[in-house]
Amino acid sequence: MNARVWEGIENGAAFLDARAQAPSCDYAGGRFVVRDEGVFFEAHDKDGEPQPPLWICSRIDVLAKTRNGGSEEWGRLLEWHDDDGMAHRWAMPMSLLQGDGLEVRRELARRGLRISPSRKARDLLQAYLQVWPTEAMARCVECIGWHGSVYLLPQEAIGQTEEIVVYQSEHAIAPGFATRGDVESWREHVGKLLSGNSRLVFAAACALAGSLLDIVGEEGGGFHLRGASSTGKSTALRAAASIWGGRDYVRNWRATANGLEGVAAAHNDGVLILDEIGQCDPKQAGETAYLLANGQGKTRANRTGAARPVARWRLLFLSSGEESLPALAARAGYRTTAGQEVRLADIEADAGCGMGLFENLHGYSSPAAFAQAIKDATDRHHGAIGRAWLERIVANREQWADTLRSIVDKFATMGGEGATGQVVRVAKRFGLVAAAGELATRYGLTGWQEGESFAAAKACFLSWLEGFGGGKVLHEERAILAQVQAFIEAHGDARFQRLDGDDNRIVRDRVGFVRQREGATEYLILPEAFRREVCKGFDSKEAVRVLREVGWLVPGGDNRPTRSERIGGYGTVRVFLLRPSFLSGDTGDIGDSLINQWVTVSPLQKRTGDTGDKYAGLSPLSPLSSDGGDRKNFNKNNDLTTVTTVTSEKTIPRIEVELRL
Repeated sequence: MNARVWEGIENGAAFLDARAQAPSCDYAGGRFVVRDEGVFFEAHDKDGEPQPPLWICSRIDVLAKTRNGGSEEWGRLLEWHDDDGMAHRWAMPMSLLQGDGLEVRRELARRGLRISPSRKARDLLQAYLQVWPTEAMARCVECIGWHGSVYLLPQEAIGQTEEIVVYQSEHAIAPGFATRGDVESWREHVGKLLSGNSRLVFAAACALAGSLLDIVGEEGGGFHLRGASSTGKSTALRAAASIWGGRDYVRNWRATANGLEGVAAAHNDGVLILDEIGQCDPKQAGETAYLLANGQGKTRANRTGAARPVARWRLLFLSSGEESLPALAARAGYRTTAGQEVRLADIEADAGCGMGLFENLHGYSSPAAFAQAIKDATDRHHGAIGRAWLERIVANREQWADTLRSIVDKFATMGGEGATGQVVRVAKRFGLVAAAGELATRYGLTGWQEGESFAAAKACFLSWLEGFGGGKVLHEERAILAQVQAFIEAHGDARFQRLDGDDNRIVRDRVGFVRQREGATEYLILPEAFRREVCKGFDSKEAVRVLREVGWLVPGGDNRPTRSERIGGYGTVRVFLLRPSFLSGDTGDIGDSLINQWVTVSPLQKRTGDTGDKYAGLSPLSPLSSDGGDRKNFNKNNDLTTVTTVTSEKTIPRIEVELRL
């Protein structure tokens, strides 16, 4: 019996010792008797003569009555040993006995209890579990994780108070917690192999970080290791799983969003590890990412039509696959939202060292040999570090709260000055992983150098940021720009009527016109075509706003988004005028040059620059902008006369862009 969980039993503070109670209990004219050999039922025949004791099952003790905080969901706390001598405990809901008891017998047998095959004995087992007397009480909860200052695991509670808290679930979903070896063996045989490999260190730290979500008050979310087959992704997942258990701790994506609700609840305040996102239904991929990160299942009705309690959880999840979430959804004709992609941060698995996910093979002859060594080590050493981690976190929960938050906030600045809220949100999640790894290293659990977890999280974050498209443009805005660019690239020659020279082509499904003006190409798009096709899938008003802000759209003289243009053979029509600068796909990232692109700004307008920017962070503005820019004050071509290049990495000086008036 676990000393920490059942400390109250030994002290007599919360429980009576179950085995010190009366060894028998009267029932239906006979009695149940509990011996080391098992549970028996003793009765007399009709003549009053004693019958041979009927063996029901191997020994199982009823330790306590269980109920939740609202005095509902009553059950029984059971304990027994299998034939290997291993102890098992289960908080059994009484509701499972209000039938034929099949679910109860199946769960007990699965965990090693020997049960008589006779029908009478099986019925008596059901009665025994209900009528055996016990005065001891325990509070049951339906999810693992934090319950006040106690962290509950399926088989034990860390930081146990006077009131015993036990895990009780009708679903009996086992998250795969298991222990083999100890902290020192994990540190020596697993932790040191992970060192020097950013993705491996990050994965293991991620497994620790889930238990910190409640402490720092951060939301859950996921990380997705994306890469080709045999890159080392499954090795990273096994490394993460070894914090809490063996290979069974790794689950797969092959489940519906509804089916994953119970799995997520069973990993509350921890980490859920999901292998191969390609097994997930592409139609449900985005919805599933949302569900796992948001921590709340669907509302459903019970048999009477009343709403069931909604499943809730808070966790980090670590995923792998050959495809990203957007690529998977695209296979089914779906487009993921920015919210879905933010909730599952996509990390390039390949570390760029020519060895797949690995950067340091620690003397092994090949990446394959190194991967196998890690898998073999995690099979022999797992689980102990997670429990040691929880013991230290529970004991110092309040002490570390402010420090952890400061690390998370510091990491949030990785997105750079002016980073969008989306980037800051994801950066904090990476920061929590960095903090968990550093704290575990401080406790002497990992075998890593101080700062290694922070460096690993930074490398993975920068990989995500590069794939996400930078930190200063919202993902939705970037998607709009990509949509417009893709449309022009696909249909520029086929669906635009040329206004220069003699274009006698018959343009089918025309969306507008194209012309050369002062050495530049201009696309004049008809309003309905712009709304229905060019901006398909997006709100056209939002698209207009984004296009104006980046200088792709040239508004009319009356500051309307469309312009009146006279077109031979068509008269005067209103069109959306796009300038060709967008064809470069340039929205002003670090190191870019907009010197030769069409921009208009008010005279001597100041902007903040980034290292290496040739245009010094200048945001293109419309000719009639809110800060006083007026087209009549500009020369014909809006030529830039001077541009200061920012080169300092430590300071970002203010610069000045002048216009020749």
